[in-house]
Amino acid sequence: MTRQYRPKNRYAVRRKASGGASGRWLGTLLWIAFAFLAAWLVWVMWGSDGKGVLGEAAYRIMNGAFGHAAYLFPFLILYGLAKVLRNSKGGGSYGIFTLSAGVLLCTAAFASEFSLLKTHVFTDSALYGGAVGDFLSDIFRRIFGAVGAGLLGLALLAAGVQTLFEIPWASLFNGALDYIKEDFHTWLSARAEMKAKAKEAKERQGIAIRRADANPSEAVQPGQEKPRELEIRRGDGLQAKAEAAPKTAKKTAKEAAKPEEQPVPAPQTSKVIEIASKIKPKSAAEKEADTPAEKEQAAEPQPPREYVLPSTTLLAEPPQNSKSLGPTETEIKEAAAKLEQTLKSFDIDAEVTGVSPGPVVTRYELRPKPGVKVSSVVALSNDIALAMKARGIRVEAPIPGKDAIGFEIPNDEPAMVVLREILEHPSFTQKRGHLTVALGRHAEGAPATANLEKMPHLLVAGATNSGKSICLQTIIMSLLFRNKPDQVKFLMIDPKRLELTFYDGIPHLYDPKCECGDVSVVTNPKEAVKSLQALVRVMEKRYMMFELAKVKNIESYNKWAVENGHTPAFYIVVVIDELADLMMQTRASVEDSIQRLAQMARAVGIHLVLSTQRPSVDVITGVIKANLPSRIALQVASKMDSKVILDSSGAESLLGKGDMLYLAIDAQKPSRIQGAYVSEDEIQRTADFLRQQGGPQYETQLAPEKTDDSPDGLGASPEEMIQALTLITERRRVSQDLLKAHFGSSARATNLLSLLETKGFISKPEGSNRWDIAFDKIEHQLSVLESEKLLKTAMGDEE
Repeated sequence: MTRQYRPKNRYAVRRKASGGASGRWLGTLLWIAFAFLAAWLVWVMWGSDGKGVLGEAAYRIMNGAFGHAAYLFPFLILYGLAKVLRNSKGGGSYGIFTLSAGVLLCTAAFASEFSLLKTHVFTDSALYGGAVGDFLSDIFRRIFGAVGAGLLGLALLAAGVQTLFEIPWASLFNGALDYIKEDFHTWLSARAEMKAKAKEAKERQGIAIRRADANPSEAVQPGQEKPRELEIRRGDGLQAKAEAAPKTAKKTAKEAAKPEEQPVPAPQTSKVIEIASKIKPKSAAEKEADTPAEKEQAAEPQPPREYVLPSTTLLAEPPQNSKSLGPTETEIKEAAAKLEQTLKSFDIDAEVTGVSPGPVVTRYELRPKPGVKVSSVVALSNDIALAMKARGIRVEAPIPGKDAIGFEIPNDEPAMVVLREILEHPSFTQKRGHLTVALGRHAEGAPATANLEKMPHLLVAGATNSGKSICLQTIIMSLLFRNKPDQVKFLMIDPKRLELTFYDGIPHLYDPKCECGDVSVVTNPKEAVKSLQALVRVMEKRYMMFELAKVKNIESYNKWAVENGHTPAFYIVVVIDELADLMMQTRASVEDSIQRLAQMARAVGIHLVLSTQRPSVDVITGVIKANLPSRIALQVASKMDSKVILDSSGAESLLGKGDMLYLAIDAQKPSRIQGAYVSEDEIQRTADFLRQQGGPQYETQLAPEKTDDSPDGLGASPEEMIQALTLITERRRVSQDLLKAHFGSSARATNLLSLLETKGFISKPEGSNRWDIAFDKIEHQLSVLESEKLLKTAMGDEE
């Protein structure tokens, strides 16, 4: 009979079970203790107030021991506890031990790295590793050196991260290595494919060359080859391929295009010569004999003879060298090959697909191969300028509407663009609209025109001697050659008294604050403010006229006026030659008037053309700039000035002498234009011809009357003035709110308040916000107005 085994102590199994339960209970208590410790340390390290005595002591100890690494200590503990909680095997003391080791390793490694960085890299920074960090970094640095100490710290950090996060470093490294290998093999295959294609293209080119040598009559011209077609677009609209057409064909095409470019100038020229011969200067005896007749004729409202537009024969013909725009085809081919070779030296594969020769620059259209970044090509602009021996290169990346990058390279011999060739071109003569202006030629050589009605206002800015004044003269002359005085009039403001005084006395001149017999170019800044303020009131009166006619713009009103027997309204173009001079003396008044005109005047036919040679934010303010969407930037001194004008750089790299960037209202990027040139002699001849046909003539209905005794000199009727003065007498006070509440209009209240101050009825002492009222003068004026009103009523009854 076998003997069964029994343990010596019957309670052994029971003690074993009770030991496992007590271990789990101890692990739970340790987890709770660590969780409390971590949460409390988060508050101690990151909290502001209410830490307690123990918390303050713990903060000092942790910060002194580990420095900035102590801020990571509680978060590492929290993460480790969460991981222990998720791990079913980590509930005992082994999990807590792993957690503690990982937290200490990470914290010590961070502290050591902070101390090393503070010592060797960021010496002026606030990095601090505490006593532990300084101790470890000092030992590591003495044993392994500075670099070895840094690497050892990173190794300890990796060990701590491995302990806490269990990151499979080997798997990560193998995955990254596989990814790099895959990309490398893809690059090798793509490179082999590109080499094969290049070899095939080279073989095809060799076959074509051999065929050409064998039979020259059947040879394929380079410009006609499909894989590589270099298209040269001339400014006159003709397109040619490199070495594709003989020179005789070009001459024939030019001769065929000449009659189309000059439609019908001959009849107008003969009429101009006939009028000019009739109005030759007279002798002194003839002037004395004709003085009474001339005075009577000047007193008539309209000149008896028909107005004749000036002919382009008053302008100088373009120079002979300007007819051949840009370099020759041989030079173009050489430059294109050099450009490709320069890019290839920087490992950039690209080809020139088109060339647009212009008067000053030639634009080469470069198409990069797939995989080439546009930014890498743009970054080489200075290197390309060095290789091409150019003064400067402007890069347009990409060209709008094309899959190419434009390189604008200056020509060795720039051609002059004169105003006459643009005015005679069909692109200008065939355009509709009264306010079409000639600007010059685009970078590719095509004529550049714009419509001031669509702009609707224009800002011209550039440094001294950049061509700003010539640009203004070109715009004015374009309108003078296109419009009669009853179609377009100019309010010209020239504080410098240099550029616009040529036009004194021409029939197109206009000033809303004075009669047509007294109008001239405004040169006084204070008078300029009055003219602009009067123009604002003209704008308001035109809106009232349009409201009565039930139309919304000047085109519709003119149609309505013709159908109903009324006088059509003329366009008003305000030209200010130097805005900076006005802003320096009368900033607030000028800015307010320009703002109102720019916001509202387009519909009533009033357009602004402002220019300045000081493109700074105190001249081109945000209020003015926001209401001038169309802008022309000529050469400026810095990128900051260019950004003030165009909101982008580019104008600082222009060549000067009319080289400009034109940003239209509907364009995303500015276009490069070489401005047309017009000389002082041409301007003088044209102005003399216009003056010989009569002086300024316009009806003063739209212009406010300018008399000292008239109460409506600033836009108020006698009834309104009587009401305003009576209201002030009754209330014994005056304010804009009071007038606005009575008349129901803020603009009318503002005008009346300005009128009352101008007439001396009210005044505001310096340092006070209260109006001083001259009641005696008001009562006298009321009696005068009442008498005038009674007199007008009596005269009306008699009639």
